[in-house]
Amino acid sequence: MRPTERRLDRPATVADDSPARWWARWLGLRLAFGFIGLVLLVDAAAGTHAVLIGFLALAPLLAAAVETLRRTAVVSATATTAAVAAGLPSGMLGSLDHLLRVAVVIAVSLMAVYVAQARTGREERLRRMAEIVRTTQAAILREPPRRAAGVELAARYVSAFEQAGVGGDLYEVVVLDSRRLRIIVGDVCGKGLDAVRLASAVTGAFRQSAIIRSDLTQVARDLDDLVGREPTPARGATFVTAVLVEIRGGEIRSVNCGHPPPILRQRSGRLDELQVSAPDRPLGLGGRRSAEVTHRWEVGDRLLLHTDGLIEARDDKGRFFPMSAVRECLSEPAANDCLTAVWEAVHRHVGGEPHDDIALLLAERQPTAPASRRSAAATS
Repeated sequence: MRPTERRLDRPATVADDSPARWWARWLGLRLAFGFIGLVLLVDAAAGTHAVLIGFLALAPLLAAAVETLRRTAVVSATATTAAVAAGLPSGMLGSLDHLLRVAVVIAVSLMAVYVAQARTGREERLRRMAEIVRTTQAAILREPPRRAAGVELAARYVSAFEQAGVGGDLYEVVVLDSRRLRIIVGDVCGKGLDAVRLASAVTGAFRQSAIIRSDLTQVARDLDDLVGREPTPARGATFVTAVLVEIRGGEIRSVNCGHPPPILRQRSGRLDELQVSAPDRPLGLGGRRSAEVTHRWEVGDRLLLHTDGLIEARDDKGRFFPMSAVRECLSEPAANDCLTAVWEAVHRHVGGEPHDDIALLLAERQPTAPASRRSAAATS
């Protein structure tokens, strides 16, 4: 079995050295050079050199929109050279009309180089900021134990596409003893550093409260108080949706605070959502907390806790991610393979990168070791 895996980067769908990736990387440069060649061919065929030379200025602008500073400069130099050379066939080289057209190409080329420099600099700053946030987020999402309390665990976090703000999805596992563990999976309302900071506070409070409180309802109250005390960001009130789960042998106890319910896949293939009689409000909005609800599960059953990025993933027709796909994914032989299958299914459904982060945590009940084996293990 492979070790539990956390993913903060998007799984590559195309190898970095594949022809498709190489072609996409050089697409802007190819289009710019192709446009220069097209203008020169049309100019030579039409015989109106002084008129068409000015269109060469569009090639540097095209490169500035998608290419690096160096490549934009290469296109600009090529366009300027082509504009000068276009005056040779007709003998217009050096005429006032020809010089004015060349001057226009040079001026636009210099502007394109400046635009490329400003754009790439801004993109680099944004990339660094996103990387800082993602690194901070990675520190928050601690890797859960591979096995604990008779349960095999696997977790996965996949950030959305590059243009999306980093969200506050969170998960945490606290092992109470050899027979019990508690789990939280949640989602902070909002994006960016404020959401990551609040997610860090919630996971830290859960680690402490899950150990000292006797039931999940009291843990939820502690987290509710914490979120309520947090300073309100400039964009408005912040709350956290979360589901709290305690696994104790064949029992699953849960408290749902406005979060998508966990999905239980039985060994028979049946798929159920662990609903509660009266879903509570999200953490931070106050209100009375309902008592925990108990469900049964058997050896080999799998419990998937997730954030709304999974169920709200839509295809190009606006259709949500189907639960039938989850059933197939959870039938994979290994827990980590299940989470990989879920991500790949979401990627196929969306037709690319999802528009929201997705946090997944899978728990599978394992058979209880015989007493003699446990005794031998304890002795050793």
